[in-house]
Parts: sequence; structure tokens; C-alpha cells
Amino acid sequence: MMRWFMKRSHLFVLLLCISAGWVLMTVSAEVEQNTRAANPETSCELDHNIVGQDVLVSSQKHQPLQLAQKQTTASEIQIIQPFYPPLTRSEETIQKELNTKTKADFPHVPLSEVMDFFQNQHGINIYLDALALKQDGLTVEEPVNVSLSGISLKSAFDIILRPIGLDYVIDQEVLKITTIEEANRILKVRIYPVADLGNSPEEFQALENVIRNTCLPSSATRQKTYPVDDLVIGGSRKSTRKSKVQYSSRSISVVPQCQALVVNETDRVHFKITELLSQLRQVSKAQKGQSSEVE
Repeated sequence: MMRWFMKRSHLFVLLLCISAGWVLMTVSAEVEQNTRAANPETSCELDHNIVGQDVLVSSQKHQPLQLAQKQTTASEIQIIQPFYPPLTRSEETIQKELNTKTKADFPHVPLSEVMDFFQNQHGINIYLDALALKQDGLTVEEPVNVSLSGISLKSAFDIILRPIGLDYVIDQEVLKITTIEEANRILKVRIYPVADLGNSPEEFQALENVIRNTCLPSSATRQKTYPVDDLVIGGSRKSTRKSKVQYSSRSISVVPQCQALVVNETDRVHFKITELLSQLRQVSKAQKGQSSEVE
């Protein structure tokens, strides 16, 4: 009789445990359902928690690569300006476009139409200095006969403009097409920090000499021709006598206290100086890299 009672008690305990477990499962399901109803977004996250683990890991693996690509793109867009004062936004745009590839076919097309074409193609303001052209016996209708492809805009301008005695210069935030003589009159003062290219006044002086020898035009081309009578009070305007006078305002100077070069020159000279300093820095960086590899 005792054994039978013990068996029944064991069975009762087992049924009680099963019932309690079923009640807990029901309550848990109701709580979860209420939570889903109260916050649908959270329920979606819970539903996809396990499935989304692989996706999350995959995105974490690719995230650093995407970030690096964005940083590289941003650094490529940014223009490095190794001088002061900095370029304006319009000047930056013009300099970018001057280095952009272009393509054009001009079979005896007037100069004004050629400039209109480039202005529309590159989205920059181009101004034809008709007054300066007239003083040199030229007009905006000068014929252009060239076929160009796969070269930079600045090279295209050189090919088109130089043979007819014209040049381009960035002035008043536009690309001005004018005579070579007039372009040589438009000077700009720029300060070039060169602390990374020298450590002493002698080294800075050597850098100045390199710039003078490689970037500045020869003394013959840096002279301007004036009518002699224009330099004498009461002189006749009809005189054809000429005299060569140096451009006194052109200059390049070292400022050791600031470890900088102060240059007052034309756009073409500044283009050459910027390119030269960039190349010198590339050479210096390459040499430092080779030295570290040897060590």
C-alpha cells in the first residue's frame, strides 16, 4: 500500500512540473507578443537577429575599406596650395580646368567662337581682351585652324594662342585672353613656405637661385618696349623710336625669418614655381623613403 502511494506522489510531482513549465512558456509567449505589438521595429530586429549576424560581420569587414576610399577621394579633390594668399573658389576651378583634358576641332573658326566653345565645355568664365588685341592690330575674329584631342586645356591654349601673339592669365577671377605683352604686365605677389626644403639662409638662397635659373624668363624676354617720346615730357606720340626698359616690379626674395620666398611675377612664372616646388618635395620624399628602407 505504501509503495502504491509513493508512486502516485511521484506521478503527481511530475505532472505538477509539466504544468508549471507549460504555464511559464505561455506567459513568456504572451510577453513577447505584447512587446512586438508595442515596438514593431524591435520585433523586426529580434526576428532577424540570427539571420543578420552574417550580414553584420560582412559590413564590419568592408566598413574600413569604404572609409579609406572616401578619404582618398576627398584628398584627391582638395587642391594643395603651396602659397599664400590662397586661391579663391573661382581661381581653383579655373586651375583645375586648365589641367583637364580637352578635345576640339576648329577648321578656320573665329577666336571668339573658339573661346565660347571652351567656356561652355569647361564651365569657366573666359574674357577676350578686345582692347589689348586691337592695340596689337588683332581682332576677336582671328581664325583658328587646329584639331586637338587628349591634351590639357592649358596646352590647347598654348597651341592656339601663342602663334598669334596671345596668352592667357587668371585675372579678376576670370581666364583672360590677351596679348603676350599685356599678360606680362599682370603680376601677382605670392608667398611660398619652404621650411621643408631648407634649414639655413644659404640653402634658401640656393633654392632661390634654382627658381631664378629654371622658372624665370630670360632677361631679353623680361624687357618691355616703350616709345622713347612717351618717356619725355612734351614728346611726340607719332614717334616710332623704341627703348627697352626693365620691368622694375618683378622680384623674388628670400625671407629667412619666415622660411619663405616672396615672389612678384606673372601667372606663367607662378605655375612653373608651383610645379618645381612640388617636384622637389616628391624627390625629397622619395629619398627619405629609400633611406628608411636601407636602414
